[in-house]
Amino acid sequence: MNTIPSISSTCDVPYTVVWEKKYDNADRSPHVTILLLNRGGKFHKEELLTDLSTYKFAEIIYIEGPDISYEIDPLLKKFPRVKFILLKGNISTGEKINLGISESGSVFTFVLWSNMKLAQSSFTRDIMEDMGKKSHLCIVPFILNSKHEPVPTIQVPGYMKGNVKVMPWHGIKDSCKSLFPFDYCGIYHKERFMNLGGFDPEIANPYWQKIDFGFRAFLWGEEIQLSKNVHIHYIGDVHSEDVTPDEHYKRFYLKNIYVKFKNGSGYIPYYKFLHYLFHSDTGPFTSWKEFNQVKQWVHAQSGCFKNNAQNLIAQWEVPEE
Repeated sequence: MNTIPSISSTCDVPYTVVWEKKYDNADRSPHVTILLLNRGGKFHKEELLTDLSTYKFAEIIYIEGPDISYEIDPLLKKFPRVKFILLKGNISTGEKINLGISESGSVFTFVLWSNMKLAQSSFTRDIMEDMGKKSHLCIVPFILNSKHEPVPTIQVPGYMKGNVKVMPWHGIKDSCKSLFPFDYCGIYHKERFMNLGGFDPEIANPYWQKIDFGFRAFLWGEEIQLSKNVHIHYIGDVHSEDVTPDEHYKRFYLKNIYVKFKNGSGYIPYYKFLHYLFHSDTGPFTSWKEFNQVKQWVHAQSGCFKNNAQNLIAQWEVPEE
């Protein structure tokens, strides 16, 4: 058994990496890593790990913690190829993905939950090698509910009463764009993901964390697209989340919607502070601190921007039903 206590620059809490043996497939590096996130009971985890272990071309990473209600040793013996990352503290889902992708040894990382099942015919070495020919940040799968009905997983940005809204849509056409991966589920390109900075750990709300990731991706010139060749379905209910604006919404808005694009650079004008102060629920000093922190971040990343949010939304093509 290999046990490595670690503190990563991508993770604010200590964690331990435990596995029986490393990926081994004729001395070839894995083309894809399957990153499994915990949701549901032990039965779902064992069933899914059994299925995933049949994919000999894939590395498997499983993240759980800090509360683990069972002994890890039996799972290690039953699934020796699985690398278990055991967290010592609470972090957001996006931070778990940041950590898992940083620990992966593959070009691509397929993020799944323990209450999802992957269709075997849609996950083969040939399909994954075909994915490698595409230069996208993330490929989102075609997702079905437990009744095998399509889930509206395509995320379309737009305006409603002057406010930015994201509307779920059924993905019918292959390769149509999605603002972000539904329920974080997708095949991420490691290098592009790391260059983008991954998910923002300062946005703990899952909904606004995903929207921030998606807007930043497209504003920086990346692509997130649907592939109908990859199918998964939920075991049990489809995950739902709170979309109410909160303090994390403010950071998303500052980082993306306030950014102007001119002469090949992104920037936030100072006059935007008055608008932010008027709509913020904090006083002027705290509001200025929040505003200036993000303004400096945008300035440091100014050359990464390729567009602004207003143009991105105006140019977005709504997928056909």
